[in-house]
Amino acid sequence: MMAKMKIEEAPETTAPRYHALVDLAYDAIVTMDSQHNITLFNRAAENLFGYSSQEILGQPIVTLLPEKYRAGHPQKVQRFSDSYQPGLRQATPPKMDGSNSVYGRHRDGTVIPVEIAVSKIRMNDEIEFMAIVRDIRDRAQLMDLLKRQAATDALTDLPNRREFVDFVKSKIDAGEGLSVFILDVDLFKKINDRYGHDIGDEVLRVLAKVGSSMINGTNLFARWGGEEFVAAFPGVDAKFAYQVADELRQRYERQEFEHAWRVKPIPFTVSIGVTASEAGEADVDQLMKRADRALYVAKASGRNRVEMG
Repeated sequence: MMAKMKIEEAPETTAPRYHALVDLAYDAIVTMDSQHNITLFNRAAENLFGYSSQEILGQPIVTLLPEKYRAGHPQKVQRFSDSYQPGLRQATPPKMDGSNSVYGRHRDGTVIPVEIAVSKIRMNDEIEFMAIVRDIRDRAQLMDLLKRQAATDALTDLPNRREFVDFVKSKIDAGEGLSVFILDVDLFKKINDRYGHDIGDEVLRVLAKVGSSMINGTNLFARWGGEEFVAAFPGVDAKFAYQVADELRQRYERQEFEHAWRVKPIPFTVSIGVTASEAGEADVDQLMKRADRALYVAKASGRNRVEMG
């Protein structure tokens, strides 16, 4: 029987294999020494950051960070080094997840969202830090899209009710006074019944386009639901909101806007209820209920008007 042989590879044999594996890695692999200079930069890192390994080796690791993150990086490395527990890391391997999301900087200045897993290693009696860096730009763009969709009304592309409430609440919590209004399309059901729901939707989109063109900057115009829209004006009183609301009402009534109607122009008017936050008020619902009561008065008084509450 042939005896089993134990073959030990010489270091000069394993080194090329190590470098080949590093360069074949899908994720970027970057190492730095205790002076925070780059000592290894694989092919994926070259693709991600735009530098060749020849020009980046020996450069400070902060070269790969956006400007605003550079000053605090050495302290972060020190905290990581002091708290590093290799036994724990072996039991629970590093994860690539949202908790490790940071930002890198491409050679051209582009900021890159990445995930990073870091290990502390000893090489030839010297401490090095190895980072596996994953490009998550596609995921970040998808998350941004989903966030926008969650905060946006699908029909009008305006902020939706939840986004409006969050906006108003943030101003109230910050102690900033504001005024608001609720707008409702008069006799909207008759528009739908006469022209169809597609045309009714077009009216809502026109209303949204005109309203958002007039109410912008630090203010917010949003869809409240159905044929109701809302606006918030931080730092101003109800008198200011009333003036904006009445100007907007007149533009709708007179059709003082450009729009390529799919059919003939559809006449419509709106009623609006205006109110302002009170000193010490912390309840968004109470604020909007006052605006809603003022809207009811506007409708009960003949529609196509603005009332304050």
